[in-house]
Amino acid sequence: MTGYILLVEDNQDNANMITHILESAQYTVRHFNRGLPAAQAARSERPDLIVMDFNLPDVDGRVLTRLLVHQLGGKAKAPPVIACTAKVGTIEAKIAEKYGCSAFLSKPFSPESLLRLVNQFIQPPSNT
Repeated sequence: MTGYILLVEDNQDNANMITHILESAQYTVRHFNRGLPAAQAARSERPDLIVMDFNLPDVDGRVLTRLLVHQLGGKAKAPPVIACTAKVGTIEAKIAEKYGCSAFLSKPFSPESLLRLVNQFIQPPSNT
């Protein structure tokens, strides 16, 4: 499945908005509101990209990112992970990078900034 994005976001309103933006750009999105089921799906389905909230109810998203990057083959082989969190600042971006994230997006964000970032890593499927 090309253009498959795994979204890990516990806030349903945020998840709905992100899903709408990405599906409007022809991406396929699978949403999880908890980290552990999302990790299981990531291991079995190998998404093209993961959008990860850090503040999840069942697990720290930073720790989950580190674990998934390791389990999916390291930074060179694992799908890119975009940290998507309400925490802002250069320190948070550096922490995200330390835990294995490929990019950092702070909430709130514009649809254009989300798509611009996603498109740096994967392209949406064509409409053909």
